[in-house]
Amino acid sequence: MNITPICHAIKSWKNLIDSYQKHHDESGKKILGLLNQGSHFSVTASEIQQWAERLANASNPLIHVYAGVDNEVFKLFLIDSVSDAAKDFSYIVTKEMDRDLPSFHTPDPQQVCTPISSESAIYRNFMFNMYGHAWMATQKENFFQVISIPFEDYRNMELKNGQSCISFFGLTDGQSAPASLDKYHIEIITMKDLEINSISSTAENCSTPRPPFTAEDPVENYQLLQESHACV
Repeated sequence: MNITPICHAIKSWKNLIDSYQKHHDESGKKILGLLNQGSHFSVTASEIQQWAERLANASNPLIHVYAGVDNEVFKLFLIDSVSDAAKDFSYIVTKEMDRDLPSFHTPDPQQVCTPISSESAIYRNFMFNMYGHAWMATQKENFFQVISIPFEDYRNMELKNGQSCISFFGLTDGQSAPASLDKYHIEIITMKDLEINSISSTAENCSTPRPPFTAEDPVENYQLLQESHACV
């Protein structure tokens, strides 16, 4: 797989962040515009199956979602954590933000419970859409380049062949009580159904933005970032 365009896009996102962190407000406006080019992206059952095979023996299976800019288009590049750490870039899924909802299936009443309610998911997305600009002003030190998603978020969708789920941005502070915006971080929320007359009762939301990296999840796990010369 030719990853040169992907690396270039990831590096372009890093350059934009660097400019914003140097107090170039126009770069901040551009970042916000890119993040709002669409409302969500879709993940298919076949993509989840591919990740399942690659993560079969992982003790902490994750999906790494890299942000990038390609010809003024915001893109996301998804790779499983095992492949990423091993510098195996043979299967990278590229997504663009979309505004058209895909066709969904009828929710299964036996679906396994997931961490947050649909109301909470929608509220967090509202926070991102309404307060994204103000939140960005508090994030100049560690603006995200990658979002790490537990693979369970996607496996718990229990999709059948031909089905899709949707993922979208939200803001959360991880607390039950409201906090100041600087305590919030960006997240990716995943839902199985999102239609006017059919919405999943629950959603998955356990994603983590990087940087900052940690001893448990060091930058060495993110080889695509290093390959793109976009490390912090």
